[in-house]
Amino acid sequence: MNSTNTSIGLRVSLCEDARVSVVHDASAPWTLRAHPAPAPIAGWCVLELTRKAATLDQLTAQESQEFGLILSKVSAAVREATKCERTYVTCFAEAYRQVHAHIAPRHESDARTQGWAVADLYRQVQSGSISPADQAAHEKTFQLIAQLLSA
Repeated sequence: MNSTNTSIGLRVSLCEDARVSVVHDASAPWTLRAHPAPAPIAGWCVLELTRKAATLDQLTAQESQEFGLILSKVSAAVREATKCERTYVTCFAEAYRQVHAHIAPRHESDARTQGWAVADLYRQVQSGSISPADQAAHEKTFQLIAQLLSA
């Protein structure tokens, strides 16, 4: 495991399985990981609170502040790594009832990533009706995101 500190007080650890742990405080850890295969888009990430909490209103004040700060930094890293124009952040916690957010690249040139179409893309990839992102490209993009967060 490779561990570094970021300029915003986060520890970023790159593990053998391409997971990145982002921890601001030992009592309130967050984990950032590449979306597991099959990933809809290269660079799609998931940020998760390690402590058990099902909804955003169950976050402590400190966790809420960290969540916003980390989302901002992760979004910037995803934009730089994928060259997308912006990112979408979704937080449903329906199938997996734990506070987590999906950070997805939104490319102007790819209509599948625009607006609610990205949700259709997600469902189509999960059902197997369309091909996912290339897994090697997705992992390489995620490693670049990890490097950017460590800079």
